[in-house]
This record gives sequence, structure tokens and C-alpha cells, in this order.
Amino acid sequence: MIWSTGLGLFAQENQPNNTITALTFSGNKKTKTSFLERLVKVKPGQNFDKEKIELDIDRLKRLDGIAFAEYKIQQTTEGYVVNYDLVENFSIIPGLRIGQANDDSFSFRASAFEFNGLGRNITFGGFYQREVFDSFGIFLEHPYLISNKLGLGINYQDLTTQQPIFFPEQQVNFTHTRKGPEFTLFYEHNFNNRFEVSSKFFKESYQIIEGDPLNEGKQGTVPEPSASKTMLRGQYEYVDVDIEYHQLSGFQNTLEGQYFIGATDDLRTEYILSNTSTYYKRIGNKGNWASRLQINWSNDVEKTESSFVPLVIDNQLNVRGSGNTAARGTASVAFNTEYRHTLIEKDWFVLQSNTFIDVAGVRKPGEDFDTALETDNLKLYPGVGIRLIHKRIFNAVIRIDYGFRALGRLNNEQVQESGLVFGIGQYF
Repeated sequence: MIWSTGLGLFAQENQPNNTITALTFSGNKKTKTSFLERLVKVKPGQNFDKEKIELDIDRLKRLDGIAFAEYKIQQTTEGYVVNYDLVENFSIIPGLRIGQANDDSFSFRASAFEFNGLGRNITFGGFYQREVFDSFGIFLEHPYLISNKLGLGINYQDLTTQQPIFFPEQQVNFTHTRKGPEFTLFYEHNFNNRFEVSSKFFKESYQIIEGDPLNEGKQGTVPEPSASKTMLRGQYEYVDVDIEYHQLSGFQNTLEGQYFIGATDDLRTEYILSNTSTYYKRIGNKGNWASRLQINWSNDVEKTESSFVPLVIDNQLNVRGSGNTAARGTASVAFNTEYRHTLIEKDWFVLQSNTFIDVAGVRKPGEDFDTALETDNLKLYPGVGIRLIHKRIFNAVIRIDYGFRALGRLNNEQVQESGLVFGIGQYF
């Protein structure tokens, strides 16, 4: 008999039966073998298919609980014995995001999640956030609860933050509260194509912050809208990304639509359409180039009708260094590109440098979409950063970036000249 790895398969003079006689797993201490057997497409009794085996390996590497996977093949006169050898992630992860809130105070978000619950890729956890006000959320997702294609998720979030609203002649600071449950159905059509549909029931409200010096004399002059809403969401994701620990290559696209029931005279958002395209390319052994294009579109409103519009330019979303809620609009376009270079790589640890350029613009209420690309509306921030990566802890990337303004208006907006952005996980 002959053992071979995923690099190739050696022939014998006496060719064996082409049937897979056994499929085994090794290295999985936490992940249940029964779950893995249910998930993979290769089954004992099938004809040997190297392409299907390699797709299984890529599928396993996408699991939150798996850091790396490879296969070995044993030839016997009866057929083939296939072994999937796994390196597991440590999957109970605390998280911390720190920054500056819209009132310039210290803000943070602390979380703890289990990404491989019961050894079956179940995600469970929650977060507590202090961003001027207190917020929290709890999540439970089992993408393969019903079958190896179909799963369910539920979450509840109670979010309250300070939000600047830019009226035509003034800026007013509000508390923005949004709380309610969301129910999600996951469907994996095949290796590259995934779908999600969900419904969320929530109450949304804006209230002027009393005692804020910026709001002095403005109470009673601007609306304080509140509404009970239902959101229906659909998402289609195409994924063709090869993962080798922290190094990525390939293409991913996510198309999402949100439809809101319960719009009011001031909370006029009826729908949001979003498309995000991401491309990764390996550069030699140590380099990784990543680029992302985001396009978001909601129903437009007249400039005089409402300033409570949903799309923003923000540190954590699209432009590092620009500030929190730097600008608002009813459509947006953002492009991020960065080069990640491995400076140090040990058995479990990686130190990366990062050089990036972020640019984004928004369409203000009552304006045409192409105005988002005009110089006055664009925010351009190049910058540098570092990444501290643990190769065997899921999503264990400590991100520190510093961006500085190369283009972007400062008047009547919250745009910063420069700023640090901290987070867990790659920016994209």
C-alpha cells in the first residue's frame, strides 16, 4: 500500500478498486467526528474523486473551529482510505474594541463568543458596549442545525449610541436607540454559494440629548422621531477564497437587501441595497494584497424632509481615521485597499505590517448619486498599521491602524484630521 498527501497520488502496478472504502478524521479533539461526517461531501462507497476531496478540505478550512486542514490517501487492493487531518482553532474568544465616541469620550465594546459550540460549529455569545450609553447583544447561530445545508440563528440587540444628525443649518446630537430580536435562516446551496433570509422586529427612536452644549436652545425646533418597525432581509454570498491561516487569495461578493415596514415622516428609510466585493491576492511568500468595494443605496429623500438617513462614513465601517459618523447620506461608495506584509512568523504567532488607502463618499439627501464622488463629499485617508495574529485562535487578529486626512471637508461634519482605529479581526 502507498500513502500520499494532497500534493499527488502515486500509482501502483496493480490498480486498486476505485471505491473509497473508509473516510477518517484526525486532529479533531473538540469538533465532533459525527458533525464532520455529516458536513463533508465525500462518503465511503463513492468513487474516488480528488476534486471533491479538495473541495471538502477548503470547506473544512472555512469552519470557525478549524485553523487548517489537509488530506492523506492510502491505497489498498480493496480501494482508497481517505484521511482528513485537521488543526483546530481555540474557539472561545474574548474580544475588545476600543475607540472614541461621538462626544470624544472613551468607548469600548467587550465580547465573548464560542465559535465551535458542542463541537458542531455553533456560535453563541454576546457583547457589552459603552459608547456614551450602554448597549448589549446576545447571539445563537447553528448554520447546520437542520441539515448540512440548512441552519437557523437568533439574536437580540439593544443598541443606544450618540448620533450627530446634520440638518441644513445646524448639527444636533441625539441618542439613537434600536432594540429587538432577529431570526435568520441559513442555506448553503453549494461550496461557493450561500443564502440568508431574516426578519427583525425592533423599535427605533431618536431623542435630543439634554445637557449637551451643542443642543442648547434646539429642543422643540427639530423632530424626535420614534417608530416600531419590521425589517425583512435577504443576502446572497459568493465565496471563492483559499485560506492558509492568515493568508488569503480569491474573490468574495455579498449582495444584501433590507426592506423596512413602518417608515414614518421622519424615519423615511424604506429599503437599503448593498453590494460588497472583496479580492485577495498572495504576493510572494509574505505579502497579501486585499481590496474591497462597497456600494450602498437607500431610497432618497428631499433635503428638507429628513436628515435621519441611514448610511454613514465611519472609522469602523469604511474610512479609518475619519472619525465616528463622519458624514451621513442616502447612498455611499467606499473603496479600501491595503498591503499586508508578514514581518515575523513563528509556529503560532504572526506580526504583520499594513499600508492602506481608504476612500468613501456619500450622497446627501436630495442630491444625485454622482455627487458622492465629488471632491467636496469624498473622504480620502491613507495610513499604516500593524496586525498581531495568533494562528490557532479563531479570528485572533489585533488590529491597530492610523489614518490621516488627505482629502475631505471639515466644516459642518465630524471629520477628523487623523485618528487611530483599534479592533479585533482584519478590517476586511
